[in-house]
Amino acid sequence: MQRFIQSAARVSAMSIIACALVVIGATSAKAQTKGLPEGYIGVTGATVDGTGLGGVSGRISFPKAKVSLRGSLLGGSVDCGFDDCGVGVFIPTVTYDVPVAKNTNLYLGAGYLSVAVSNDATTLTGSEGILQVGAETGIGKKLVVYGDGNLFDGGSLWKLGVGYRL
Repeated sequence: MQRFIQSAARVSAMSIIACALVVIGATSAKAQTKGLPEGYIGVTGATVDGTGLGGVSGRISFPKAKVSLRGSLLGGSVDCGFDDCGVGVFIPTVTYDVPVAKNTNLYLGAGYLSVAVSNDATTLTGSEGILQVGAETGIGKKLVVYGDGNLFDGGSLWKLGVGYRL
């Protein structure tokens, strides 16, 4: 029951943030801010329940629709109690992008979190839906810095990265 209450609290917090982003987006659209129109690919560091992961993330942007397709492929090693296990995570999402300043977006979206944990003898897999909230900003002409939080039932995954604009 406590896990359910924690999940409900996380989803409620994400809903409040989503509503705030929509309001900001409605007011900032009148100001004609450009946001970050380009897609990118980058290196990403992430943490989930205290476990560090690394990998790559990317964005395909549709600036006129203010929608992006995002994906992250992460991997690392975790202590399974009896052995070290490899872990792989794939996170595809669709986000609504809110331009808030030149070369800067806030984004909100939904997607799926797929995880595989494996040792030499066994592989366990699982998937579930996520809510994603993040921000990205361009630095110079070709770099971008991004970060987001991904909330799912029973946990969260936080990512930070640096990318190259396409």
